[in-house]
Parts: sequence; structure tokens; C-alpha cells
Amino acid sequence: MVVSLYTSRIILGVLGVEDFGIYNVVGGVVAMVSFLNSTLSSTCQRYFSYEIGRGNQEGISILFRLNLTVYLYFILVVIFFAETIGLWFVNNCLVIPQDRIVAMNWTYQFSILTFIVSSFSIPYNALIISHEQMSVYAYISIIEVLLRLGIVFLLSLGDVDRLILYAVLLFLSTSCITLFYYVYCKCKYPESHYSYLWKSDKIREVASYSGWHLIGAVSVIVRNQGVNVLLNSFFNPVVNGARAIAFQVSVAVDSLTNSFFVAVKPQIYKLYGANELNQMYILLSRSSKICFLLVAILAYPILMNMEFVLNLWLNQIPDYTVLFTQLVLINALIDSVNGPAIAAALATGRIKKFEIITGGLMILNLPMSYILLFWGCAPEVTMIVSIVLSLVTIIIRSFILEKLMGYKVVDYMANVFFPLLMIGLLSFIFVYFIGKCIPNAVIHFFVTSIVAVLLLSIFTFFIALTSSERSTTKKYILRGVDKLFH
Repeated sequence: MVVSLYTSRIILGVLGVEDFGIYNVVGGVVAMVSFLNSTLSSTCQRYFSYEIGRGNQEGISILFRLNLTVYLYFILVVIFFAETIGLWFVNNCLVIPQDRIVAMNWTYQFSILTFIVSSFSIPYNALIISHEQMSVYAYISIIEVLLRLGIVFLLSLGDVDRLILYAVLLFLSTSCITLFYYVYCKCKYPESHYSYLWKSDKIREVASYSGWHLIGAVSVIVRNQGVNVLLNSFFNPVVNGARAIAFQVSVAVDSLTNSFFVAVKPQIYKLYGANELNQMYILLSRSSKICFLLVAILAYPILMNMEFVLNLWLNQIPDYTVLFTQLVLINALIDSVNGPAIAAALATGRIKKFEIITGGLMILNLPMSYILLFWGCAPEVTMIVSIVLSLVTIIIRSFILEKLMGYKVVDYMANVFFPLLMIGLLSFIFVYFIGKCIPNAVIHFFVTSIVAVLLLSIFTFFIALTSSERSTTKKYILRGVDKLFH
């Protein structure tokens, strides 16, 4: 997280707010073209983990070959649309300064290449995660950190167009990670050996699942990248740059939760595949609480000291950055509980209604934001809309989960939603009023950060945890204290 924030600061300083905004909006267009990536990745993980839970080795091999075959066709289709409709869009619909058009087009082409390489890696990445090889995942994360630092170093060298250089370096970085995935899987997993395979019945099953899951992927892209393009149309690249900075903070905060969730997701799939539903309910509840707590512990100190943190991080704070970042972090807190619930729904394979309703709610972000911006509202209204829709989606998702797998709404609300809502509000109120008594910015940061972590931990222990979870937590704490002093 620290490296991510540091490198974002340096990259912003080297590129400038305008070029940083251009990269994010152009990269966002590519992300809209490649939104299928997240769907296909999630589909691979679900089917691989499900077959592992059933102990079906041959099924994993068949699914791997089928998925990689489909991916190769998918890449060809995306290249066609990216080089026709996508290319027309970035050159005719985006607000880009005339002197940056050439650099923007180079950036767009390398963003497409980055997408192609990244797409090829997805089945290999999914296989590693499904086998719960978290140590390998950790090594890859370290490699990514080193490559990111390398990008920062190389950007500061030479008299070249740094926007183009940044796009090239990201492509090379992604290629290195993909090569690592490929070599590791070829050496470790026999089922990753590819030969062309096309089984229409199995492909229809996977395609049906992916198709409905696609709605959820589209909703996320619309909320994030679609609104980015919308802001560019109503304002200018500087606003995109401010929003990009806010999302850099959010991504850094989410990174810890994502690492935890990567380990939890295959367990949810495997428990469902083994028909151990009660254990899956327990894991769903516990992992939701942990995800929220991890995000809150990182987000609250930043929320309470936003200008101080941004001044430490950035040499220059663009307009809207403070408010954008605060709203994005609030949205991240709300969305932090979504992952386990979504994984549980995906595990069932019966996701048509789930994706249509929840994805449809999130897609509403774009038309609602457009209307409000058309009426003259400030750019931050797009994030307020996202926050409201995220809250509504959590509630509706819980009703759908009850029908899919029998996890009662009353249990979810009583064990997860309301306790976490209470923890979030109580911690915010206490820390806010304590902070009002401290005028010095440095002291304010340290005091509010410490108090926030303590209150979140205490409230979680007494409000969110069940009696058995409290008992287990006490044992871990006592064991840790015993090891510390003996």
C-alpha cells in the first residue's frame, strides 16, 4: 500500500495532473472494452475451485483448456472493437488538448497491448488462486512492487514523452508478470498444459454463467470508468486527474482486503462444491467483518486527516481531490462487505436474477450522474450517487442470497450489516469530536489514527463478533501475548 501511494505521487509529479488524467481516461476506455476480463477471471476461479472441492482433476484440465481457447477468440474480438469503435471514440469524443493527441494515441495502443497480455494470464492466475498457493501470490505481489518502483525510476530518466513512456513501461511490467504465471503453472500443474479443445455443451454452460456475471462486471466498469468519461465530457482532464488520485488512495486501501479476499474466495467455492453450507455461512459472515475492519483501519485515519495526508503525499493537490478522496473511501468502506456475499452467490452457479438486479442497480449510476451533471451539479455528485446505490445494493443482495442458498436476511442483517454500520458510525462520531479538540495537524493525525484503530477494534470485538468468535479471538490474543513474553 505504501509503495502504491508513493509511486502514484511520483508518477503524478512526473506526468503532471493533465497527462495523469489523460492516461486514466484513455486507459478507462480500454478498461470498458476489456470489461470481460474480470468476468472471465471470476468464472475460471469459480469452476476450478468447484471442481477441486469435488476432487475432479480431469474436470479441471478440461475447463482450463476450454477457457484458454475461449480467451484466445475473445482477445481477437476485443482487438477488432478496440481498433475500430474504441479508436474512433478516443479521437472524437474525449476532451484532449490538441498538442497531446499523438501521445494519447500511442498511450491507447499500448493500453490495448497491456490488456491482451493481461487477458492471456487470467486462466493461469485463476489456477494458482484456486489451488490456494498464496505464497506464490505473495511473491508475485513483491515482483509487481519492484516493477512499479522500476517504472518510477525510469520515468525520471531521459528526455522523452513521459506519458508514452509510462504506457510502454506498464505494458512491459504486465508482460513480465504474465510470463511468471505461465512458467510457474507449466512447471507446477499438469492440468495447465494446453491443447486446443472445443466442447460445445460445456462452453455453453460456462458461457451462460459468464454472460450473466458479465452484468455485474459491466456495472462496476460503468460506475468507475464510465463516470470518468462522463466527467471528462462535462469538465476537463484536471477533474479526471483529481478523481484518479482519489481512486489511487482507494485502491491502495483496498489492496490489503483484496489480498485477504483472494484467499477466502476459493474456500467459499470449495465449501459449496462439497455441500458444506453451514460452514460457508460462517465463513461468509466472518470474512465480511474482517474485510470491513481491514478497510476501516486504513481508511479512518486518512478520512480524518485528508488534507494532512495529501500534503505529505503530493507536491500539489489538484482541485476536488480532498472531497473526491473522502467520498471514494466512504464508498470503499460500504463496498468492502460485498466481496464474500458476491462469491457466495457465484458459487451457486444460479446467478441470473442476482446479476440482473444488483448489476442493474449499479448501472443506474451513469444515467443518474448524467442527469445531475446536466442540471449543473458539481462533479462530486457522481460519487454521492455511487454511495447511495451501494447501500441499496447491499440490502437487496441479502434478500437474493436467502433465495439462492438459504442464508436468511435476518441473520445477515443481524450478524453483518447492522453491527458493521453501528461500528462505522460510532467510531466516526467519537474520533471526529476528539479530533475537534486538537488544533495541531501532526498531533491530530497521530491521536485520531490511534483512537480510530482502538475504537474500531473494541467495537468490532463487542458488537460485531458472536460469542464463539470472541472466544476464539481471546485465545489468539492470549497465545500471541504468551509468545511475546516467553
